[in-house]
Amino acid sequence: MRRWAFLFLWLGLMALGQTPEEKLRAALDRLRGPAHQAVYTLLVERPGSMRTYRLQVYTDGERAHIRVLEPRSEAGQAFLSLGQDLYLYDPRLGRTLRLPPTGRSERFLGSDLTYQDLMGRDLEALFSVAEEKGVLVLTPRPGAATPYGRVEVYLKGGLVERVLYYDQRGQGVRELLLAGYQRFQEAYLPREMELRDLLRSGYRTRVEIGEVRVGPVPERCFNPLYLERGC
Repeated sequence: MRRWAFLFLWLGLMALGQTPEEKLRAALDRLRGPAHQAVYTLLVERPGSMRTYRLQVYTDGERAHIRVLEPRSEAGQAFLSLGQDLYLYDPRLGRTLRLPPTGRSERFLGSDLTYQDLMGRDLEALFSVAEEKGVLVLTPRPGAATPYGRVEVYLKGGLVERVLYYDQRGQGVRELLLAGYQRFQEAYLPREMELRDLLRSGYRTRVEIGEVRVGPVPERCFNPLYLERGC
């Protein structure tokens, strides 16, 4: 317990003197974790039902290769996020597609996550950052392609604990909660994430991260040609 108290105190002291932009960048870097391979369990809850997916994830913190392992009916689908480029491999079509910008707001595997959530750097690229009473407040940059009029990022000890998304009218539409950060040397990775739809009761998606292997990811994992064959 004392060790964790010291850790959060140290992270808090590190945040002193940082600009809001620097705080956001550092917090998101910790949220993305180190270069690693892991199995992510995606639990998509709807009123009266739940769907479970197991995903093999390869990421270097900037790019991500995601493959569906289960259920069998969805296995083999793969997704590759490279900055602002997102590629999808559909085994039923037998080919890799590049997702157009207009399709990035669609839901990932029917969950509450969108393809935009997989892009990696949208909060930094699309929003200006200010700080109000310890909360990072993000507002869209001119011409930014985002449905959100405001995003609030709540930090605890320099780690993202909660994110609130508001629409253009100022109504809260989504809430992201994070818990159980794991420490890998100087990097961090949450064990659990939960995304709630604030407009529809009973709609939420939970992500559980396990079987983590920290270390360099082969460069071929980030080549679209390897979406079909696997990396």
